[in-house]
Amino acid sequence: MFNRNIGRKGHDICVIFVHAGAGYHSIQNEEVHLQACNDAARAAMAILKAGGSAVDAVEIAVKVLEDREITNAGYGSNLSMDGVVECDASIVDHQGRSGGVGAVTQIKNPISLARLIYNLTMTPLSLRRVPPNLLVGQGAVDFAFEHGMSVLPYDALVSPAARERWIRWREDLRSAERRARKASAQPRRKQRNAGIINPLQEDIVQNTLRQAHTEAMLLASGHNSDSVYQRPVNLSKEDKTSPTPSSISSATTLSSSGRISSDDENFTDPRGPPDPLDNPSRNSFINSTQQVPTIASLESHNTTHHQHARDAIMENEVEMSDVDDIRKYQRRSQDGGQDGLSSGSDDGSSSDSTLQLPSLTPSPTLPPVEGPMEGLVNGPLSVPLPPTPPEKAESPTPKSSTPLGHVNEKPGFPPEPNGDYITDTVGALAVDCFGNIACGASSGGIGMKYRGRVGPAALVGVGAAVIPVESEDKAKTTVAAVTSGTGEHMATTMAATICSERLYHGVRKTKTGGFNSTDDDDVIRGVIEHEFMDHPSVKNSISSGAIGVLCLKKTKDGMFLYYGHNTDSFAMASMHSDEAVPKCTMSRSQGSGSIAQGGRAIRFPKKKA
Repeated sequence: MFNRNIGRKGHDICVIFVHAGAGYHSIQNEEVHLQACNDAARAAMAILKAGGSAVDAVEIAVKVLEDREITNAGYGSNLSMDGVVECDASIVDHQGRSGGVGAVTQIKNPISLARLIYNLTMTPLSLRRVPPNLLVGQGAVDFAFEHGMSVLPYDALVSPAARERWIRWREDLRSAERRARKASAQPRRKQRNAGIINPLQEDIVQNTLRQAHTEAMLLASGHNSDSVYQRPVNLSKEDKTSPTPSSISSATTLSSSGRISSDDENFTDPRGPPDPLDNPSRNSFINSTQQVPTIASLESHNTTHHQHARDAIMENEVEMSDVDDIRKYQRRSQDGGQDGLSSGSDDGSSSDSTLQLPSLTPSPTLPPVEGPMEGLVNGPLSVPLPPTPPEKAESPTPKSSTPLGHVNEKPGFPPEPNGDYITDTVGALAVDCFGNIACGASSGGIGMKYRGRVGPAALVGVGAAVIPVESEDKAKTTVAAVTSGTGEHMATTMAATICSERLYHGVRKTKTGGFNSTDDDDVIRGVIEHEFMDHPSVKNSISSGAIGVLCLKKTKDGMFLYYGHNTDSFAMASMHSDEAVPKCTMSRSQGSGSIAQGGRAIRFPKKKA
């Protein structure tokens, strides 16, 4: 419980400043984005008015944004190459202490895991060990589980819209690869002959689980490619007839070069079926706040999907030997073998030894397909997530009644390319009634990214930064900043740190390397225009340099909120404790390469003599 009657410092004015990502926000979905920012600001302000800390407010604001399907954070985020949601998040307090996670899967709210790590950075460990402030990948998931956080199935964070984007992008990627192979006239190498350099058994198990997840998503959507079935690792050919040592699985061994070879035998986990504790949640769920296109419309488009499969066969994308192997694989699945993706039952149930979980709705059934692919896309399919139900699911976060009459009614998600294109971070800045500042960021990263890619939201100084108050500073100046945009470029330029430092000192860097004193608005423009867009790494990169910056500067005179971006649009909301409703803004630039900026000032009342 927050106690509002405890002693306070400062001027007893709280403020929250949030954004829902830089990029392109379509006119049709403008209300949805602003409503998400509005609800995040209202939830954070409720915490601040109850006496909560700035860190508390930042966490709840980012959680609201993570739970909204339309943002690229938490549920509904972009998918990696293998169809898995991997998120980054960090949180920083007024003293610069932080907690962060990178490329973490199976966690509903990454910002809460970052907060947990932040809390434990102040807890001493035995033997004078240093507590971590940044964890990534499987280590972050294990840490969450050890400290009582729910670890969800891989598909629990995959929204229907994100899955359809992934299917479409995957088709585009495969088409581009086919064109490149034709242009180079090089023969295609079979995937079964590609060795996997990976001597760690745990990595093999994780790769198998993720591959099963990818296959399930493809099969559920009626897509087949030469990567739908990937042979498990097994004995090297030169040692197929020799006995297998007891310390190594009978289905897996390493060659002298450290390369895992593969043949027709199946991989078997030497530890037996997965521990049920690794999946405490036995059912997938959807917390979408609106209707979106889902694979429930698959039947009306199955002719197109099947034509893609036939085209792939005609272009030697799926070879007949692979087709036979997939048929054998599915027969093993229907027989209840541990190697299958599902048990093949009509109700979508799954055995405990597989990745798939019981579906909330019956699995869709595709019409028969004739030709070489017959039997591969027929019959019931086990889907990672059920189709969106006809009735609209309610979000666990409270809906706000704040009027947003200047925008249109909700139209849902339009199809790309006319829809949104928001590729990076959401963030929040807060000042509590004690005068302390904090900030946080969260992101699902770019679509079709490599597994394990860590984005700026996980990195203190890149996605979020705080400059604490100096003890002898009479002005009591402190600055916090969060960023959004092209993560690799922001990491190179240390975007959040540079923006915070320039705003703290009130200077702009010149082209000769010096610094000139200037006003705060010119500081923000100088950081974006010169220190980011004109940075040699950004100018000479093959990737475009997109950035959005949100800054909060607090002095003894008041709090000053600034924003700037070179993207098409930037969705924001701000609120202080004397306001009844947040101020929501969708800032739009005037054209490609132009910089849009603005802000507001919240001045403290003068103390009586």
